[in-house]
Amino acid sequence: MIATFQRVLFGLVFLFVMVNVHEIGHTTVARLLGDDSAHYLLYQVQGRSSCLGCNLYDSSRLGDVANVFVNLGGVIFTQLLCWIAIFLLAGGERGLIKRWMLLSAIGITWLGDVVVQLVQGLVANVPQDLPRGPERTYTDYQAIVWFIRDQTGAAVSELKAVLLLATIAYSALLLFAARWALNRGLRR
Repeated sequence: MIATFQRVLFGLVFLFVMVNVHEIGHTTVARLLGDDSAHYLLYQVQGRSSCLGCNLYDSSRLGDVANVFVNLGGVIFTQLLCWIAIFLLAGGERGLIKRWMLLSAIGITWLGDVVVQLVQGLVANVPQDLPRGPERTYTDYQAIVWFIRDQTGAAVSELKAVLLLATIAYSALLLFAARWALNRGLRR
């Protein structure tokens, strides 16, 4: 019973950390690419909407390519957490960090961000004109598709297919890396 409670508690805490690292990733990339108005808030209530882990940046201050990187920034930062867990797992970490914690971190960052982002991107309607300005209303992959379509004229269906294939390829890489890390860590 205690072990189950520990695992659930770890999962919830790690999910909270992952969501906030994701949003900090967006903010960091936006600032690095030139939006000095970009900022992060842990919590914000505005009218009838609220957000937990809020990335606030102004897409009109950046070009399409920079906006693609800003929208990818959250996933990139969470995947850094995932790869850190993979390398700790490969090292056979035996201290305070347990093997199940590392495997949970890998699974949560994959499912909770890579897969969720893909599903949101595939089901999201990509409007003809995505509003530019202070961004809070669209999903990451929806915005990526819109900004790439805006820049290149590529069809939304083709861009969504590329997202699907890229996610499948990346997921396979993660699976092989996690398996390698687990086997290597067990031998230590």
